[in-house]
Amino acid sequence: MSTYIKLAWRNIWRNRRRTLITTASIFLAIFLALIMRSMQLGSYASMIDNIVRSYTGYIQVHKKGYWDEKDINNSFPLSDSLLKRVNGTRHVAIAVPRLESFALASSGPKTKGVLVVGINPEEENKLSALKDLMYKGSYLSPADSGALLSKRLSEYLGLKVGDTLVLIGQGYHGVSAAGKFAVRGILKFKSPDLDKQMVYLSLNEAQYFYSAENNITSLTVTPDNKDKIGRAAASLKKSLDPDVFEVMTWDEMLVELVQYISVDNMSGLIMIGILYVIIGFGIFGTILMMTLERIREFGVMVSVGMQKTRLAIIVILETIFIGLTGIIAGFIVSTPLIVWFYYHPIPLTGAMGQSTEAYGYEAMLFFEPPSMYFLNNGILVMILVLIAAIYPVRKIFRLNIINALHNKI
Repeated sequence: MSTYIKLAWRNIWRNRRRTLITTASIFLAIFLALIMRSMQLGSYASMIDNIVRSYTGYIQVHKKGYWDEKDINNSFPLSDSLLKRVNGTRHVAIAVPRLESFALASSGPKTKGVLVVGINPEEENKLSALKDLMYKGSYLSPADSGALLSKRLSEYLGLKVGDTLVLIGQGYHGVSAAGKFAVRGILKFKSPDLDKQMVYLSLNEAQYFYSAENNITSLTVTPDNKDKIGRAAASLKKSLDPDVFEVMTWDEMLVELVQYISVDNMSGLIMIGILYVIIGFGIFGTILMMTLERIREFGVMVSVGMQKTRLAIIVILETIFIGLTGIIAGFIVSTPLIVWFYYHPIPLTGAMGQSTEAYGYEAMLFFEPPSMYFLNNGILVMILVLIAAIYPVRKIFRLNIINALHNKI
């Protein structure tokens, strides 16, 4: 076998131009496919991380029916025993209580509907790294009576740190909710949708504002491993009463986001598929040319006693070497580029940036670092190369020595 390998390797470099043309076409295919796929997966990861980590969490425990009707009246009392049971469930790293409801935020002549979230500041920071989003001012303390606002909301209302925010809404069981809160700090969210509507209060303050003493709307749960979200949710469902509580994972809560990613992912795969079809024809055309140029050579080799099977093995090895050279070159060139853009996302400006933000997503092009999609694309290109190798192998087995020696196809 080592002899076949040596012969195949020497053969592909006998005509450097032909080999380089074929290798370049394979390199271009794998390079473009990896860049496109990295951009796609990076965008999906950014969307999920921005919304899931900052808002829904990976798993939520709430009162049955709450997700269909997000009403403060569907809150439930938080007990130490419930919190201990959830935190003690297998695969659960941390469970953080939240009280969420809507209110009308006002400052001077301007008003806007907002999402008010009551949090335990320190516990919430462990879950969503909320402190890292601080743009101005200071973070909340557990007994704080102030509020945190998202940046775009504060700009719309014309509020700065130290100003007064007025909230008006409906509390628990129809009680009127109204209050004034000093703006302690301003948060800058990556998601434009969240950045336009978020108000954070300490949990005690939110419960007092909504007259929902000791009540929460959800326990936001983070698993000890993101790959074990399903297992953690299943464990929670077993430990909690299904007639009282509902356990939902992020993909069950964010159905629209999952559908968007699914459709966009399919369109991306179709584009990559079209790219591979075009490049596949290019590879086939080059191998076809290579085969026709070597018909006389094949005829001479068979006429002096070389078995067609062995000749076919050498040709297949030649094709594999050319394919692997192009794939490896694509990996080597694309990897540093993808890693660079992973740490330095590309900002979108102008009309493209505005349209991206209009859909509620950050106006940036994110990239996914090298992972399994590298291997998947490499295998796919190798399959295309091997399919193209069928033609020269078929030609060898159907070779007529007399015609081949006269260079007749």
